[in-house]
Amino acid sequence: MPRGRSERQGGLGGHFEAPHPLKRLAAALAAAALHLAAGGAPARAQAPPAAGPVDGGGISRLPAVRVIAPAVSGIPDLRTTPGTVDVLTGADVAAARAGVLPDALERLPGVTLQNEQGNRFQPTLSLRGFQASPVTGLPQGVSVFLDGVRLNEPSVEEVNFDLIPLQDVERIEVIRGPSVLFGRNTLGAVVSLVTRRGGDATEIVPSVETGSFGRRQEHLRLGGSASPFDYALSLTRAEDDGYRQASASRVSRVFAKLGLARGPFDGALSYQFSDDRLEQPGSLPQHEAHAHPGRNFTAGDFFAPTLHQAILNGETALAERLTLAVNAFVRALEAEQFNVNLVGDNSRLLTASRSAGAGVQLTHRAPLGARANVLIAGVEYTRHDVGSRTFAEPDARRVLVADLRDVQDAVGAYAQDALTVLRDFAGPRSALIVTLAGRWDGVRHDIDDRLGGPSAGVRAFDRFNPRAGLTLELGERLTTYASHAEGFRAPAFLELTCAGPGAVCPGLQVGVAPDPPLKAVVARSWEIGLRARPVDGVRVELAAFRTDVRDDIFSVSPTGTTGLFFENVGATRREGIEAGVRLAPAGAWETYANYTLTRATFQDRAVLFTPRDPDGEVIRPGNRLPLVPAHRVNAGVTVRPAPWVSLTAEARYVGAQYLRGDEANVARPLAPHWVADVGGALLFGPFEAFARVNNALNARHATFATFAVNGREPGHPIQRFLSPAPPINVVLGAQYRF
Repeated sequence: MPRGRSERQGGLGGHFEAPHPLKRLAAALAAAALHLAAGGAPARAQAPPAAGPVDGGGISRLPAVRVIAPAVSGIPDLRTTPGTVDVLTGADVAAARAGVLPDALERLPGVTLQNEQGNRFQPTLSLRGFQASPVTGLPQGVSVFLDGVRLNEPSVEEVNFDLIPLQDVERIEVIRGPSVLFGRNTLGAVVSLVTRRGGDATEIVPSVETGSFGRRQEHLRLGGSASPFDYALSLTRAEDDGYRQASASRVSRVFAKLGLARGPFDGALSYQFSDDRLEQPGSLPQHEAHAHPGRNFTAGDFFAPTLHQAILNGETALAERLTLAVNAFVRALEAEQFNVNLVGDNSRLLTASRSAGAGVQLTHRAPLGARANVLIAGVEYTRHDVGSRTFAEPDARRVLVADLRDVQDAVGAYAQDALTVLRDFAGPRSALIVTLAGRWDGVRHDIDDRLGGPSAGVRAFDRFNPRAGLTLELGERLTTYASHAEGFRAPAFLELTCAGPGAVCPGLQVGVAPDPPLKAVVARSWEIGLRARPVDGVRVELAAFRTDVRDDIFSVSPTGTTGLFFENVGATRREGIEAGVRLAPAGAWETYANYTLTRATFQDRAVLFTPRDPDGEVIRPGNRLPLVPAHRVNAGVTVRPAPWVSLTAEARYVGAQYLRGDEANVARPLAPHWVADVGGALLFGPFEAFARVNNALNARHATFATFAVNGREPGHPIQRFLSPAPPINVVLGAQYRF
């Protein structure tokens, strides 16, 4: 999204260094091309960006930066936001050696990862009892944005983490709770990523990684500027053989970004191409998972997406206190999903999505009377054209069983005002800020069943969601807040076409369900918290939250096999406490510790058909939602015995979790587990090398569990299935900055 030049990477140091020949060549070529693109205009001198604060604590918590929402250039300072916001920089992501977005977020309070698919590129992220996942069929409740563009897929709101250009991200913002600025389908949190732009200094950064299970990655990043343009280009290829049989993965990506800053205008155009293939070993019967965790029970499952995506962001000042921001994108995704079925026909799903959208936002920063005030208002529109064909493959044949198209129109309009009603009333730098906001969203599905089934028809959903908050600043060291926010999630394409027991979907594929239509999910959330810096180098955060959800959508299986449909389950609730402390004193060490208590429960009586109980299990108020641990602890320490070396040790505890399919909480839960990681890095000028040992104590555990049919045993019994976590593994890497 639009950003000022001061937010870019790079800058001028305090000494002169002769440029490397590759730098000179890249800079000369870029300058010539961009000079011609600018019409031969003479290049303007560019002042170096202002240096920003450096947080030695790894994860930056609530600095004075701007949230980037759809077509949004900024909201009030995050210090004044009435809610929990975590900010990670690109350096934080690099230090975590993260392969996909959930890995980078795992250090934050309350973030839990499950891995149903069994490869490192497709974990499920759980936060405050809501999920963002590449697995279709889960009740998605976390939205993910890249440069202001929603990445949740239009088929069923899933998130394909392998398609996110994490190595090109400059900043990640995690805003918890329903969000007015980000809109629909945001129930538990928003994860907003901002990609980097070229800096004033030309850079060429090749890097390589290698490690256990055939892991290998090559990445090349190039960036720089030729005023008034800046540019960034990266090439990424990552492969591994997987820690299970038949679990190889390949990720290939090109990402390019061209920026322009001329006068009051600042904008950027990015393009991404991705071509991936991920094998999915899935889960194993419990006895197999314990005895032979590296096996693959249904070898042959895979997911293969191809993505083209272009994003345009622009921002300009219309007047001294009025800013206009625009956002537009086009996106094309084609994907093939193949599933092996031991008790029925194999299935193959081919999807093709074409998406385009745009948004406009005005930001007015001017006093209201004698009081500081920031007013934001915007509108956005998105259209998705999704085609889905499902094939059953009994032998070598392909039998078309579903052929549907969904044209989706999504419209949003929102406004937010933050008014400082009191200033310096309780001492210097004290303030009371009132935030009021509202957003209307409308979603329309026009579904065409091209086989003449009953799914065709129009279904529309809309809702107005308010937000109100109070932020009390008591000097520079203590901020408290309280807020109420509402959000909603419209039923997705897959859910609408599998919305009744009369049309059970073949696995997690698009079906042909008739009415009754599903209801939209509505969330009402309350949060109170504080942010404190009692002394220099110490940060403390504490938050308590409660989110009441009406008409949550769950997938149910009436046959005990892979067939399923979706239904509303009445009221559910997520509530808990998040606490964190970070010590980063001036010196050679830093440490952090987080604790999260999450209680996710059903609030209404319901009957769900699951593989464990195909006749229907009775859910009672107070039963826990599956795969949401009540307790989570994580902590870490980094020591720098010398300026050129750093050593890190981290540990996390994840509490017991009920299995998917045991919403009645009658079976033995998934056991809690501890995991420890250690690593180190060496830095010699432009050269950096690192080593990391994941699961250093080789703890044998599972991160996902469910009930399923064992098609390899007589009678096809229903058994516990687990997805084993990777054993101890090592990653080595190096990079050089030219």
